[in-house]
Amino acid sequence: MNSNNIAQLKQMLLSRVVSSEEITLDILRKIERSDLNCFIALLNGKEQAIEADKKIASVGTGKLLGVPVAIKDNMRFIGSVTTCGSALLRDAAPDTVDCEAVKRLRDAGAVIIGKTNMDEFAMGSSNMTSAFGYVHNPVDKTRVCGGSSGGSAAAVKAGLCYAALGSDTGGSIRQPSSYCGVVGLKPTYGTIDGSGMYALSQDMDQIGPITRTVDDNKLMYEVLSGREISLSSTSGLRIGLIKEFESFYSPQVMGVINRAREVLGNCNFTEVSCPTIGLAYYVYSVLGNIQSANNIRPLGDVADRNKLGNEVKKRILIGEYMIKHPQIAERAKEVKQIIISELDKALCECDVIISPTAPSCAFEFTADKKRKEIVYSDIFTQPASIAGLPALSVPCIEVGGLPVGIQIFGAKYSEGLLFSLGKRFE
Repeated sequence: MNSNNIAQLKQMLLSRVVSSEEITLDILRKIERSDLNCFIALLNGKEQAIEADKKIASVGTGKLLGVPVAIKDNMRFIGSVTTCGSALLRDAAPDTVDCEAVKRLRDAGAVIIGKTNMDEFAMGSSNMTSAFGYVHNPVDKTRVCGGSSGGSAAAVKAGLCYAALGSDTGGSIRQPSSYCGVVGLKPTYGTIDGSGMYALSQDMDQIGPITRTVDDNKLMYEVLSGREISLSSTSGLRIGLIKEFESFYSPQVMGVINRAREVLGNCNFTEVSCPTIGLAYYVYSVLGNIQSANNIRPLGDVADRNKLGNEVKKRILIGEYMIKHPQIAERAKEVKQIIISELDKALCECDVIISPTAPSCAFEFTADKKRKEIVYSDIFTQPASIAGLPALSVPCIEVGGLPVGIQIFGAKYSEGLLFSLGKRFE
């Protein structure tokens, strides 16, 4: 019954081959049978689908009319409890307002079927810190799906929704998209309104779509941002490779660059240098944890911290230490500006920059977390977040049956160019 992408599903819905209610109920049955643990809560999907079918029968408008999608459980949905994957909020009062991105989906006619599992308060890169249990990778259930938007990426890959929203602060859309073999976009900072989402770091947080195809991602981004995106020719583009990233390439992901040279054979590859980019992790850790500590403080007193997981406690303590030592934050802000300047200079020498999305494939739940490629799993994604640049992860190669994504990022508002290049890998 299911189609492969949103465009096909919309055509089926408009031609009345299938109803939104039928599609939604089919997906809800799949979720009930699934052992991936992608969802924290299911919403009133059936009722939404019935209303969508009525609109299809009358006016038939709406870019996502009748299409089942999911949202990450750090985004408010009227009548639901937004937990952020934390026991601290498990018994919180139901939401009285929608997240702005949720409003955009509703206005486009989407059927929002559920709220996806996530690392607690979006702090993690594996989806192993959630108070609601691990999310398993649909490609290999013995492996992590990535984080913090792992539930969204896994649900899309497993066919438990047609698209999902994630949030990305340092790589939380792109890294799980790479691990699960789906398409994930961190848009230009500020192009999607994040109002109504629990903040991790206001300076870096960005809502974005996770989908099966680049075209679906483009459509979702248009709905969420209100921008119409045009695709463009990619022939003759200058493709940048950051010299300083090379030391983080593991044997697993080296094939990404080779594959890119094959797929983008009519483009010109050039090496660019960003000497300070290796300090992106330092900038992210200092500035992000300061804001995280400030954001979580109003949610409960010291006694409530017993409900928090170890990763969140650790980051709060780091953030509070940084708050008491402002000179560290000031230095991090200086380094941030240097990284931004280096990326600006690099993007004057090339049109886009590519790299593996993550330095490894999805690792096993029992893996040694001290390995460099796990500790630095966001090393390629954090720089674009720090600079507020758009970045797209698209499936590129497989290593031992596991997907590895390629990250393409460019100057602000270059989403159309990223989508154009991303389509060449499909």
